[in-house]
Amino acid sequence: MKILTAQQMGRVDRLTTERFGIPSLILMENAGFHLYSTLKDSVEDLSDCVTAILCGPGNNGGDGCVLARQMLQRDLAVEVFLLASPQRLKGDAQVNFSVLEQAGAPIRIVEDLNGWMALRERLDRFDILVDALLGTGINRPLEPHSLFGAVVADINASRAFVLAVDIPSGMRSDSLKGGDLCVQADATVTFTAPKIAHILNEDRQAVGDLHIVPIGSPPSLLDDDPAHNLNLITAEATAALKPQRRESAHKGSFGHVAVIAGSRGKSGAAALAAEAALRSGAGLVSALVPEEVQPVVASMLAEIMTEGLPCKPEGVFSRQALQAARSSLRGKSVAALGPGVGTDPETCGFVQELVASASIPLVLDADALNAYADCADQLRGGIEERPLVLTPHPGEFARLLGKTTAEVTADRVSLARSFAESRKLWLVQKSFCTLVAAPDGQVFACPLGNPGMASAGMGDVLTGVLAACLAAADRPAEAVTSAIVLGVLVHSLAGDLAVKETGAEALTAGHVIQSLGKAFASLDQYC
Repeated sequence: MKILTAQQMGRVDRLTTERFGIPSLILMENAGFHLYSTLKDSVEDLSDCVTAILCGPGNNGGDGCVLARQMLQRDLAVEVFLLASPQRLKGDAQVNFSVLEQAGAPIRIVEDLNGWMALRERLDRFDILVDALLGTGINRPLEPHSLFGAVVADINASRAFVLAVDIPSGMRSDSLKGGDLCVQADATVTFTAPKIAHILNEDRQAVGDLHIVPIGSPPSLLDDDPAHNLNLITAEATAALKPQRRESAHKGSFGHVAVIAGSRGKSGAAALAAEAALRSGAGLVSALVPEEVQPVVASMLAEIMTEGLPCKPEGVFSRQALQAARSSLRGKSVAALGPGVGTDPETCGFVQELVASASIPLVLDADALNAYADCADQLRGGIEERPLVLTPHPGEFARLLGKTTAEVTADRVSLARSFAESRKLWLVQKSFCTLVAAPDGQVFACPLGNPGMASAGMGDVLTGVLAACLAAADRPAEAVTSAIVLGVLVHSLAGDLAVKETGAEALTAGHVIQSLGKAFASLDQYC
């Protein structure tokens, strides 16, 4: 499913009419009907509720007018507040407002802040408030003491169920940054495709339950435009990417993952990544760790093979580990490198030389990424010949780019896309909404996951999951992207399943590993 900017959505709406002959009035009518359907499904005993629909002067308000007519036709109690002079209405919004007037709908006109202040107490009598004020067209924050700022604040102070039309008013459609004054909705109905802020805005909880509904635009307008290169990861679509296991399969059918990780005091990182790989479908997993910590890792995981590589007295990989690691990678399907290896200069050299010479797919995480903090230009993939996958969190990505974490967070989509495309690699940018950037310029956003996953070891688990998914994939770039998208979704889904049992505060990486099986199994319902 595509995620669109406000401008892209406007173009889709325009081409729906110009190219396919579907009148814009029909699109608005369909939007209003879906608003009614969502409200009916979201609120118990809708017939017993009193609804206020707050309409702005644009098409968002026109959608609200259609909803009001749909509700009046069903003898539901509804009152309309038009937050503008009727003379400001144009096009389809004006048509639908006129129809509503002729139907005798109860309408209150509010043209300024003083007019609102005289009516604001009426909000207390409503069970449902519909935010049809501003939509996706705004490009600057609301002023708190403006008419719309005051209305938004009063909506948020209400105890009513709040339904937002297209996007909560005040939330800027293309913005990743939170902190703006906006409606805090219980549910939002958006049309045709999600917008950037629905998925990636830091305050996306203001959206509530997101309902994405079709209103008549042909799917080809979304899928065939190369400019539409941001995609939503969903369980329904990702389920088809899960490899099927034949009855005749054996452990060699699902790949052999090498996890090169750990150091003194950080053996757990190697164990977490290795166990996650095994529980994500890898047929065989070998943990290549500093020889000092091999007994520790071996005692943690009976099903995983271990190999001790030469290490320094400090318990980290030495340069002498390079030859042994290269030898061990022969016959392996994928190597995951970095969790807990440390940033000793000799270890960094070991990482860089191993990456430069490896001929199998690599997943680089944690300290393997930090080894390139001053030489990120060396990180280049071979796409089909040697897929390279990086899994930085915002701080690690910032070090690779020579930017601040704040700069990365503010422009994370375009930075991830540019980095992956220019270096011909895959970038998994971990955050509250993890991004997968592919070398073909496509970016995929995963909306799952929860704040409880902001704890130690979660990245190690993701590294193991990704390595296992890659081990079962074919080499062509499309298959690599699919494997990474599957791994990211399953990791986030496992976190969401686990947090239901533990609560956010107690959630650990180990809990996520234990939920990986349930996460994979849950995808079967969509097949």
